[in-house]
Amino acid sequence: MKILGFIGRSDIPLAHDGSASLIVDHKIKFALEQERLTRKRYAEGQGCFDATKVCLDSAGLHLSDLDCIAYGWLEDLKSGSQVSDYVVSSNELTPILLPPEQFGYTEPPNIHFVKHHYAHAAVTFFTSGFDSAAVLVMDGQGEGVSVSLFHAKGNTIDLIETYPVDTSLGMFYGAAGARSGLGWHSGPGKLMGLAPFGQVRESIDFHFDPDTGRFTLPALLQKAIDDSPTPPTASDIGMLWLNYFEDYHYPYRQTWKSGWESVKAYHVAHYADFAASAQHTLETIGHNLVKRLKKLTGEKNLVLSGGCALNCTMNEALSRQKIFDNIYIFPAANDAGCSIGAALALSHLLDPLDPPTAPLERLPSPAFGSTYTSDAIIAAIKDYGFIPEKLSSEELIERVSEDLAADKIVAWFRGQDEFGPRALGRRSFLANPSHRETLGRLNHIKGRETWRPLAPSVLCEKAKIVLEGPLDPGLHRYMLGTATIRPEWRTKIPAVVHVDFTTRSHLVEKDQDGIYWSLIDRFYQKTGIPLVCNTSLNVAGQPLVHKPEEVLDIFSTQEDVQTLVIEDFYLTKSETIGTEIVDRTH
Repeated sequence: MKILGFIGRSDIPLAHDGSASLIVDHKIKFALEQERLTRKRYAEGQGCFDATKVCLDSAGLHLSDLDCIAYGWLEDLKSGSQVSDYVVSSNELTPILLPPEQFGYTEPPNIHFVKHHYAHAAVTFFTSGFDSAAVLVMDGQGEGVSVSLFHAKGNTIDLIETYPVDTSLGMFYGAAGARSGLGWHSGPGKLMGLAPFGQVRESIDFHFDPDTGRFTLPALLQKAIDDSPTPPTASDIGMLWLNYFEDYHYPYRQTWKSGWESVKAYHVAHYADFAASAQHTLETIGHNLVKRLKKLTGEKNLVLSGGCALNCTMNEALSRQKIFDNIYIFPAANDAGCSIGAALALSHLLDPLDPPTAPLERLPSPAFGSTYTSDAIIAAIKDYGFIPEKLSSEELIERVSEDLAADKIVAWFRGQDEFGPRALGRRSFLANPSHRETLGRLNHIKGRETWRPLAPSVLCEKAKIVLEGPLDPGLHRYMLGTATIRPEWRTKIPAVVHVDFTTRSHLVEKDQDGIYWSLIDRFYQKTGIPLVCNTSLNVAGQPLVHKPEEVLDIFSTQEDVQTLVIEDFYLTKSETIGTEIVDRTH
């Protein structure tokens, strides 16, 4: 069964994280985020037309070739047929979501609209490798709810409880990021990195009772919700939290002459304690939600989804508390993952596994996107005036490991596009972690705040030498947890040591990561360090690179990026301009 999954609307300005995917017989064959194509982070109001066309083109398909189309949100429809409690089929919005002038149909095909949190639950459960699991979804909102608890077994995912947008953890934490001048979309990730610099000096009166299943909001915020003439939207809740933070949490409300840019310029120390308080609140509520899930399901496995599940510090706390034996999170836990989730949900509904308890394999990596031919890469390299030098795998590993050992920063572009916000060794900046200056160099190249930490890619079989803790692969395989660096290693790899001595580790496996594992292993042989700095291959305001031209532009304009690898092609800044192709693969 061939199913197209997608999410994103061009007619709603605040709709974000559009993406498209192709699922064939329960397997993810291709997936791509809209932002990678339009080069606008989060793709607000852009829909997913471009990503959908590339997705179909990747398999040589048209809409008419598909068995079904799935969308990761249950829209407010005037007409349609109920397929299940979570799915409605309708062609009412097809001309808006998939315009006929772009997709070439006369009769609009039906779209299966899947409830948003059910799509979130499906993508994380059906890629977990578990035969059953408790499922926790936490985000800004989805059709009027912000938290959902599910119990998943085999082909089915049953809803247990939901909580309304009034108690949205996504809007709470997003507002905290915005209050700190870090932005609504980008703020949560940055706030997580800022929190360890502060202390919890003020508690935030936001709680969840795992026994009663009830949330408690600050009294003044609850009164504002109760006094509202109409039920508040998720955006309203975000603004209520923002105003509450400004009035009741240090540094309190101020009149900024030039808006949020002035907040950004305000010294980070003023917001570190506030960030610590917001992070502590999120972790405490997350802990109590998980306790309730355990009580209601008795499961040994836990899977998470929704934007809040990208909070590595909270995830690690949940892992270490061992309320559940095992934990897993799909790498694109944000809304982009719902294109895959909607398609997987429909796949298991219409074509259930037999036997139903047979688990699918654990996701090896989120590399679902585009690749490029040697001819396309050569043409791009020539256009930028460099000599395309093609190396064998062995020589490429040797050259790049030498460059890393010599403290050169490497732009590494190999394999398929990775789906989600984490770079896991296919679209990465790589560097030597043994010098603290490396952190400043990479943050400067990327245009990031100076205090933001770097993550390491570490050889899986050597990770326990450097890192403490359980290192649950359901988190650390995808850079979705944190680990404490052992004291004897902190001075050896200072570039990846955060202020609280933690790091957001990425476990690299020989069988799955091939040449990337071999590169780190060769670096280990040369230096005695079994890891490298790994951060996403992009610069300020841009998503991860998608085309060879985009990484060549970074290589050409960023003086401190001295080495570039595009597939088997190796470039250095010392090369002179020319057109000869050097092939060392034979």
